[in-house]
Amino acid sequence: MAPDLTRLLERLGVSLDLGASPIISPGLIGWLGRLIDVDPNQLQLGLKPGMEVWSTGDGFAPIDLPSVESWLFDAPRGIHLLISLRELTFDRADVPVRVGRELIIWSKQDLAEFLGMGILGGTLELFDPQEIIVEQETEKGLFDGPGPFVLKPSEIHHEIDLSITKPILIPATLYHVKGLLKGPGEDKIERWVLRCGGFSILNSIELFERIPALSQYLLDSVEEPDFGKLLSERRTHNQGMGELLHWWKFEEESKKVIEYDVLVPANIKENPDGTSWVFDSVSQTVYKSVDAKHSSP
Repeated sequence: MAPDLTRLLERLGVSLDLGASPIISPGLIGWLGRLIDVDPNQLQLGLKPGMEVWSTGDGFAPIDLPSVESWLFDAPRGIHLLISLRELTFDRADVPVRVGRELIIWSKQDLAEFLGMGILGGTLELFDPQEIIVEQETEKGLFDGPGPFVLKPSEIHHEIDLSITKPILIPATLYHVKGLLKGPGEDKIERWVLRCGGFSILNSIELFERIPALSQYLLDSVEEPDFGKLLSERRTHNQGMGELLHWWKFEEESKKVIEYDVLVPANIKENPDGTSWVFDSVSQTVYKSVDAKHSSP
């Protein structure tokens, strides 16, 4: 599970201005905030007032040079700190220089050293009981009541014309799964799995407070989830002979699953042959020629 970088930085005494975020095209790299009130110790560690702080987010896929170049093309003038929780497939010295823009990239190792300085300096505690309490209460507070719960659409990354479609809701099932991945090592994981016309793994979820007044349509049901198949991954692992791909298998015996009834915002367009074209706005999936049946809310 990815660390909350904003919270970590705040606990290290780093002040972030979260207002007026830079306007860039949506992508892998997201804005965390703008540094303010930088103290002398932070200056020695490379932080600067007005520095824009960005993160790649967590994930198995590494980040490559074209992704950084594309993001840097949109980045505003100024000083930028990019914290990469993903593996870098390039040498940081190869990143092109843009006039008026200074870029500093931190790898996971750089972030670990920064956190280590905070722990040694007494700014950051290794164990924060209050943080554990908040984490335990988050899910309970998020899914408060009998349901169904309405998921918010994810950030749009498609070029589909929805003007000729009708907005609807699709009854679905959301699984919160915890367990172990085993490969060359062992890793505890936590995943959101959406069952809606198929299976999708979601990076995060948000809910609407109320159910929108939209028609509900049922999609053809799919089989029960095989989490061993859905959550197993191929990851790179360094065995002293370079990076090699290995399968990391999800251990069914270790799984802990909580199931929720949810409603998925979607768009539908009926085809001439009586089938329908459906766009799931949460998983960003298009289902073509499906048999979508109207149901009562």
